[in-house]
Amino acid sequence: MTILHRVLEKDLHLLKLNRPLNGRQATELEQSFKDAFNCGAKRVVVDLEEVPFVDGQGLAALVTGYKLFGRSNQNFRLAALQDQPTLLLELTMFDRIFQVFDNVAAAVLLKPGHQSPARRSAPVFAPQPVAIS
Repeated sequence: MTILHRVLEKDLHLLKLNRPLNGRQATELEQSFKDAFNCGAKRVVVDLEEVPFVDGQGLAALVTGYKLFGRSNQNFRLAALQDQPTLLLELTMFDRIFQVFDNVAAAVLLKPGHQSPARRSAPVFAPQPVAIS
C-alpha cells in the first residue's frame, strides 16, 4: 500500500490510501498516524476514496488513529468512503464515533468546533405505547 502523506496546514495532515485496508496495510497506516503525530499534526483527514475494502484489522488501525489524535471526531476525519467501508462502520456503529464526509474537500474545510453537515445523525428509537387490556 502506498500512503500519501500531505501537510495541508501546520497542524492538519491528509493521509490518502489506495488499496484495501487489511493486515499489513493496517500496520503501515498505524505507523503513518504516528509519523503524522510526530510531525506536529493535531488533526488528520483520512482519504479512503480508493479503498474498496476494510477488515477488522483495518478498522482497528483507524481506531488507533482516532485515539492518537485525542479521541475527538473533530481531529480525526474520514472522507470519501466506498460502500463496503461505509457498511462496516454502520454495522459496528463506528459511524457514530468517526466524523465521515462525502469528500476530502468537505472534511478539510470544516473548522474545529463545528458540526459536520455531512454527518448522519443517530437514529432515535422511541418506545411505542402498548395497550394493556
